[in-house]
Amino acid sequence: MEIQDIDLKELIEREIGEHFNRQGYIRCPFHNEKTPSLSVKFFPDANKERFKCWGCSEKGDAIDFIMKLKNFDYTEAREYLGLPVEKNGQEQQAEKIKSYIEWQIEKCDFRKGQKLLGLFEFANGKNEVVYYKAKFLKSDGKKDLSYYHVEDDKVINKRGTDELIYNYYSVLEGIKDNKIVIICEGEKDANKLNSMLKKDKYVATSIKGCKDLTILEGAKIYVCSDTGEAGEKYKWHIYNELFACAKAFKFINLPGIKNLGDNKDVTDWLDAGHDKFDLLKAFGRSLDLKNKYELQQDREGIYKIVRKVKKDDVEENRINITNFRLIKATRISFEDEEQEGVKLVLKSPTGNVIEKIGSSTVFDDLKSFRNFLGTIDLSFSGNMDNLVELKSWINNYFALEVEEIHQGVKFKEKNEELLFITNDGAIGKNGTTETIKADKRNNADVIGIEPISAEELKKLKNHILRFATPEKTISIIGTIINDLAIYQNQKMKEKLHHLLIVGESGSGKSTILENVIAPILNYPKRDIKSIGLITPFALIKGLSDGNYPMLFDEFKPSSLDRYKVAKLSETLRNLYDRATISRGDKSFKSKDFQLNRPLVLVGEESYPNQEKALIERSCIVYLSRREREEKHTEAMEWIIANEEILNKFGRSLIDTILNLNVDEYREIRKSAKQSIKGLSNRPLNTALNICCGIEIFNILFKKHNLKPITKYEDHVIKNIETEILDGGADAHSTVEQMLILYNDIVEDKRAEGINAVECRGDGVFIKTSEMLNQIRVHIRNTSLGINILDSKDFKKQAAKAGYLEGLSNKLIKVDGKPMRFDTYNKKMLLNLKVYGIVPPDALDVTDMEGESNIIPFR
Repeated sequence: MEIQDIDLKELIEREIGEHFNRQGYIRCPFHNEKTPSLSVKFFPDANKERFKCWGCSEKGDAIDFIMKLKNFDYTEAREYLGLPVEKNGQEQQAEKIKSYIEWQIEKCDFRKGQKLLGLFEFANGKNEVVYYKAKFLKSDGKKDLSYYHVEDDKVINKRGTDELIYNYYSVLEGIKDNKIVIICEGEKDANKLNSMLKKDKYVATSIKGCKDLTILEGAKIYVCSDTGEAGEKYKWHIYNELFACAKAFKFINLPGIKNLGDNKDVTDWLDAGHDKFDLLKAFGRSLDLKNKYELQQDREGIYKIVRKVKKDDVEENRINITNFRLIKATRISFEDEEQEGVKLVLKSPTGNVIEKIGSSTVFDDLKSFRNFLGTIDLSFSGNMDNLVELKSWINNYFALEVEEIHQGVKFKEKNEELLFITNDGAIGKNGTTETIKADKRNNADVIGIEPISAEELKKLKNHILRFATPEKTISIIGTIINDLAIYQNQKMKEKLHHLLIVGESGSGKSTILENVIAPILNYPKRDIKSIGLITPFALIKGLSDGNYPMLFDEFKPSSLDRYKVAKLSETLRNLYDRATISRGDKSFKSKDFQLNRPLVLVGEESYPNQEKALIERSCIVYLSRREREEKHTEAMEWIIANEEILNKFGRSLIDTILNLNVDEYREIRKSAKQSIKGLSNRPLNTALNICCGIEIFNILFKKHNLKPITKYEDHVIKNIETEILDGGADAHSTVEQMLILYNDIVEDKRAEGINAVECRGDGVFIKTSEMLNQIRVHIRNTSLGINILDSKDFKKQAAKAGYLEGLSNKLIKVDGKPMRFDTYNKKMLLNLKVYGIVPPDALDVTDMEGESNIIPFR
């Protein structure tokens, strides 16, 4: 018996009378502890198990454990374990090789700085060690290998013979016992599998570089190759050499191994969290290419073998059921729809690779499946029984991995980790996975983009806030960055404002959208849509596809009909509140659309009717050609020339967001609020959003040891006060907008009908119904496309706002006929500056003695 034959876990359990827990730990016998901290791990490079206590740091192999536990010396421990007391010839030879390698590392320049990773013995059919393969780690992180053998008691740094199959003797004995031969790419993989499966019907080997493979003729072969191009070449080399003479032949499909990256092997797969049960399950779900009772495939398509018995003979006939080959199959979980689907990658007889995605119900009948194939290149010629057989075959041997498909690009928490899900995979703080994807409804080409470097970030800082005046650039960049923190905002139930960039033709608004905002978001320019060309339902659907910002150009409400303007206004209000909208489909089922995506609008006009509800829900940035200076143009020219840096900046912002937990974001928001004075309600929320975006920017600066952006809050407040509050304390309500509109009608002398306003010393009186009627006539005559409140709603809102003091409480003669007028608050109307309704010379003037005098209106 050799030390490799000892099950170290069983030995430890037997010696201390306890058992390893489910996490693989046991209480250490070498120090007092309540919580188990000793574990066992197999080291394939050394080809033996070792223990380690994470509490007292004791470690070693089976001999070391017994020496420490029993207080034995080395010889006593070997004798106790049933090992030969003296090291045998192979052990002594291995020690000689190791000593020689240590001398090389110390004395020889070509080995200086290298570390021995593993020493692997290659024996012949008599179990005699012929040579050793040593693997080294070089100082630059690359690996190297070398061969050694002993000749006349002298170590020679050469192989000295042709390459042998690894574990030659064990493989030879295993084939005699009808064991399955697992061919791996590396020796450590073979060691790992032999240790894990030593009590089962398997023996593992590596045949790299071997020319003589005659001992494998007639064996049952399983191939566990590495990922990547080299692994593909290795497995097909084995196929070409051994398939014809093998009893059974399987390419082992290890679910999820490709997600680990290129040049990953079965050891990496097992170390990633898989166990013996997973491995045996993978063996069972890998197709035996020699099995005539299963469907098989070749260049002509998928086929089955039908057997007919004629007397003593069995006649075998091939029946093709498809003209295509199956390259890959994946089970699909449509997460947002809670449906199961399938993705098939097929190769047509013309050589085209075609990908098909659909519901799992495509296998329910022949018509559904043929419709699923959907191209003249692909055909299925089998019957319903063949289709059922095909479904089972695909499910058992190909659809081993589950791919999650989400609607739209989005930030989403999964298994307590925040992910950014794109069409090409999901990015998390621990790396990228290809099994979680978006459904290509929208784009964010982030995977493959490198993070920004400190030098690039330094250059970016000198230009990114200088393509316009500070209040505009800070508002734009802060909004875009904070929009990426939508997950954190949703968790805190905070609202994200809309960004509306307005300006005359040639003011640079579309340039900013295409060359600043889109590159930061890593959006292809084709994904910038025209708001005027989209239908109301398509807008609702688009805003519910994920939660990544949505970009619109050509915002011009005056060119839209009243219905579309009304629907657009309604959708934007609902978007701010992340409302859920229900719509029925052709099958009379209701489907919910939750509006989630932050919105960027660019156009020549602001919101129609100066609607307060939308203005307060937005950050509005006005641009003009007159304001643009040479330094702004220079900054924009640099930005356009360095789109790649903006792409990297966007990728780094996403990485920053993924590492920003909700509590940290809450603290950023709390701190920002202390710096914002004079704002309240929605305008305050807009300012907070922008400032949080700049602070997330600052996190990136601090990471690269660069100075953060400071003293930016006043610029944010200035833009909001100018563009949102119009220089005042609040945006105009609908009632105020109607009063202002009527004031314009009066001043322009376009009012038709009776005189609706009487402004006298004892007050301001308006016949509300007549005023509203004149507004309606004006709208109809001018085709303004403005929606106004009806009389009841107007009076109620005007009364609550304080503009209307009394309903029909003043009887005034008009053209000799008495009419009832409503009483309005003169002071509030004057503050609203509707001087056509209440001329300023009707003001109450109080003299220095405090006595009030009235300056008459007429």
